[in-house]
Amino acid sequence: MQRRKFIMALGGAAATWPFVARAQQAAKRMRRIGALIGFAEDDPATQRRVAAFLKVLADLGWTPDRDVTIDFRYGAGDADRNRAFAKELVGLNPDVILTTSTSATAAMQRETSIIPVVFVTVSDPVGSGFVASLPRPGGNITGFINVEGSIGGKWLELLKEVAPRTKRAGLMFNPAIATYFDYYWKPFEAAARAAGVTPIPLPVGNVADIEQAFATRDRDDGLVLMSDAFLTVNRVLINEKALQFRVPVVAGISQSGSLISYAPDIEDLFRRSASYVDKILRGASPADLPVQLPTKFQLIINLNTAKALDLTVPPTLLASADEVIE
Repeated sequence: MQRRKFIMALGGAAATWPFVARAQQAAKRMRRIGALIGFAEDDPATQRRVAAFLKVLADLGWTPDRDVTIDFRYGAGDADRNRAFAKELVGLNPDVILTTSTSATAAMQRETSIIPVVFVTVSDPVGSGFVASLPRPGGNITGFINVEGSIGGKWLELLKEVAPRTKRAGLMFNPAIATYFDYYWKPFEAAARAAGVTPIPLPVGNVADIEQAFATRDRDDGLVLMSDAFLTVNRVLINEKALQFRVPVVAGISQSGSLISYAPDIEDLFRRSASYVDKILRGASPADLPVQLPTKFQLIINLNTAKALDLTVPPTLLASADEVIE
């Protein structure tokens, strides 16, 4: 009788083993990702980019709340928020962290040299000290570069092409966020001098600075928005002021409100970043994953803005546009 009870108990325990094993395996599969997004959470563009990242991540086998836990924080173009959220995310001890913007990546670098970090939309990762070189990052950080510094000259050329009367051109940036200013300024300055335009650095630290910058522009002034998370967050205000003070603006951030924007396809970079997060979760080292360049750029021209500013966009420029707003 005792032997029969023992066998029955053993059989019952054995029947539970597969379920226990599966539960243990599921627990092992659940990983954690931290994400410090440098933009505003309620921005539709930010939401599209995050959705693109999550879609590719799911396609690669990582579905949130099933295979992976993802903790999102949004810096909204604020260096202090980035620093606070970086500390918070590192405290959660994730397996890998996604960062967007130079400011967010710098904040994360200060908090950890161990947890792997994949960045998106960083302008100068070597100059900022994030990686040793693009092909050989060498540490715990790698990712997807925003644009090369030479694009600063291209922005100036576009401004001069669509607003040929431009005599002075300001390069707007937030010093607390865009610590990589020289990366774009040098080619911007060289292109301006070659075109007979006076280049002007235009630092802005808050909304009042943006308003003041436009209020003091002259009739023959033009403006270029540097690739900068603070300017991205405040792009609607900038576009409103550009129309109010009749200032032609070329944006280095992808958007449809400026006269012209020329920038990489950030949504595509978010998609591509998911592949690196996947590789790291499967055991790859960020030190061995080369920093990659953007492969898709978007030239957007707003004819409504051109009309409001009494500007005529050359047909050759229109023909090369990826999107024309009418």
